[in-house]
Amino acid sequence: MRKTTNFNKDWYFILEDNPTFSGQEADENSFRKLNLPHDWSVDYAPQENEKTGGGGGYAKSGIGWYRKHFTMERPAEKEKIYLYFEGIYMDSTVYVNGKEAGGYGYGYTSFYVDVTKLVREGENLVAVRVKNDLVPNSRWYSGSGIYRDVYLVRTNEIHFDHFGVRCATNGIYPKQDTALLQIRAQVVNDGSTAENVGVLHKIYDRDGKLVSTSGIALYLEPGESSDCMVRPTVEAPHLWTDEDPYLYTLVSTVVADGRELDSFTCKTGIRTAVFDADRGFLLNGGTVKIKGMCVHHDCGLTGAVGYRESWERRLKELKDMGCNGIRCSHNPPAPVLLDLCDELGFLVMDEAFDEWLLAKNKTDNYYSESLAYGSSMFFTNHAKEDLTAMLRRDYNHPSVVIWSIGNEIPEQSSVDGVKILKFLQDICHQEDSSRMVTSACDNIAAVEPIRTLREFENALDVVGYNYVGRWRERAETFYEEDRKEYPERRMIGTENPSAGGIRGDYSQEGWFGNYATATLHHEALWRYTASHDFVSGDYLWTGIDYLGETRWPRRGAPCGPLDTAGFRKDTFYYFRSIWNTKEITLHLAPQWNFEGQEGVYKQVICYTNCEEVKLYINGRYVGSRGYQCPRYGAVRAWNEGFHKCSTTNDLHLSWDVAYEPGVLRAEGFRNGELVAVDEVCTTGKMAGLSADVVNTEISEGSLVQIELSARDEEGRFVPDACPMISCQVEGPARLVGMDAGDLLDLSLYSSPGRRMFNGLLLAAVMVEGKGEVRVTFASEDGAAETVTFRAE
Repeated sequence: MRKTTNFNKDWYFILEDNPTFSGQEADENSFRKLNLPHDWSVDYAPQENEKTGGGGGYAKSGIGWYRKHFTMERPAEKEKIYLYFEGIYMDSTVYVNGKEAGGYGYGYTSFYVDVTKLVREGENLVAVRVKNDLVPNSRWYSGSGIYRDVYLVRTNEIHFDHFGVRCATNGIYPKQDTALLQIRAQVVNDGSTAENVGVLHKIYDRDGKLVSTSGIALYLEPGESSDCMVRPTVEAPHLWTDEDPYLYTLVSTVVADGRELDSFTCKTGIRTAVFDADRGFLLNGGTVKIKGMCVHHDCGLTGAVGYRESWERRLKELKDMGCNGIRCSHNPPAPVLLDLCDELGFLVMDEAFDEWLLAKNKTDNYYSESLAYGSSMFFTNHAKEDLTAMLRRDYNHPSVVIWSIGNEIPEQSSVDGVKILKFLQDICHQEDSSRMVTSACDNIAAVEPIRTLREFENALDVVGYNYVGRWRERAETFYEEDRKEYPERRMIGTENPSAGGIRGDYSQEGWFGNYATATLHHEALWRYTASHDFVSGDYLWTGIDYLGETRWPRRGAPCGPLDTAGFRKDTFYYFRSIWNTKEITLHLAPQWNFEGQEGVYKQVICYTNCEEVKLYINGRYVGSRGYQCPRYGAVRAWNEGFHKCSTTNDLHLSWDVAYEPGVLRAEGFRNGELVAVDEVCTTGKMAGLSADVVNTEISEGSLVQIELSARDEEGRFVPDACPMISCQVEGPARLVGMDAGDLLDLSLYSSPGRRMFNGLLLAAVMVEGKGEVRVTFASEDGAAETVTFRAE
């Protein structure tokens, strides 16, 4: 039977290159002991002279080695043994007991290495060389090293192929209240004799009840691999949706002569997902508008390492905001991200490449006519392998509703671009008949010679539009011209402007700092998207601030409604007000601490889904505002539908208010009734700290996240406090790092001291054993706070 063991613990690492590091004779005294996953780039503070440049976040590159000693019992007869790496950035070579066993070039592909003939009973050594010295090779922060999980996998010599079990919804039949599935399984016979085997599939509901059993016989010659298929039914299926992400469990087994040889278990959902030229995106036959966000793979203070707890906290925030879609920009994500998207109900665009053959300039951010490194180095020989690995690994995730084969590919205007597109799209169709394919095109209405070829666009299942309002009159008309010219075209906004900014910055100066205009670009686009069914929706750039794609001295890009620490910006509430229709949103900006600016007029912004908002300053009435989106006209009589509170066509409300210390109060009304209140007030100076542990369940191996906030003497949040904070951890845990979301803070994330940014700071602590953990925070002016938790 299959046995999968986490292989993350007790590795040794050095950022140095020496051929002797592959063998037992290497001196490990200069190595550092650590647990995986590990990103060595985040172990160093950004430096302006680093060759990764702004694209790579000025991060440390180079060549590094990882070594792990492990003990094995005698390998069983007819056993296969693999090492499974979820991701190594980049160009890795794996050695087992001094002999080369495998490796991978593209830094985002999950891959297996067959070590059956290299391991032995007793002591063994695995060594991994990671070559990330040809930089810059990315337009954003890539990280370096074995940055995802590693597993030791042991199977029978007759076993399922890697990612070999694939389950799809064949059809949903509401009148019969039945779902028809299709399960395909690839089985490999690595033995020396022919075998007759059975392949069994069982499906269980959330409560563990068996709802379907199916099976098929298969004959395998030695060294042969064969595909088999069943088409089971599930009665009264509970469908997976973005609002009700119900998951079933599929257990697949290979049997022979009454023995179980191999077993595979995964979560899956029953749903159909298609794109329609007139109705947009259809989930289970009904139109669902995609309200999506693009996300990069970095997680702020942990760099390229994405722990489940980090992604869960971030994704739950986006879900509360009303977001229902995630685009994996611009490469296959960590498996844990897709697991969470399945569980939380996100509609995922899974993306393979940012480059094909034509390399991009990692500094100027587009096609390079001079030498440039990147994933294009591996494309010719490995594109099919890389794409197939993504398609097979991610196939069973119901959250994945569309494949993307490229982002802003320069070949979109090249003579051979269509040929490459069809090559990649055909691979997707061969591997997966249930999902459509797109590519994110950024030059659909550009000037020659970079304009996307019409043949390129028309070859796609779904045409992806990046910045649809970028070019000339399309800033007003968006998709209108293409809808008229290509009425049968399926359309999706693969990347359009989000609303980000710098949390707590109300200076109204600079590209990122103008809170009063931060949402305007998206407001115009959303009015169009929300009122035109043929537009499937949008994935906006971005949902979360990310490292890289920047200019010194900033370490990242502040494009999202969440900062790198996962804290909400004001623009979070803008999206929540238009996307989360189930809950009331009423949020005022800016903060109201402007000592020395008495009498200066401030633009007060309100993000709300209330029909009417009344604003007061220190109890005095300022005025009433309201808006409608989408606007809806009369149905029966000409004088229906007038909205007495509509004072703007924007999707936010604003007042000009002369600053005076005190309280700004907003009252939100629906149908004439008060339903929400929000206040911002002038606070005192910071006098204390408040700490909240995010995690609800804590055990060994948990990443515990603690949110720290500044408080005045009355316990009110102080939105402009930026003191230095120190952190001390006692008990079976260690500090991973701290992040306040300030991209101008270039200090080391793992340092025990970090400056709070506009009243907030996040600390992450790794639990390394059972027992009580005590975390103490202290500010430079004497304020302190301690939290304790117990790891079970």
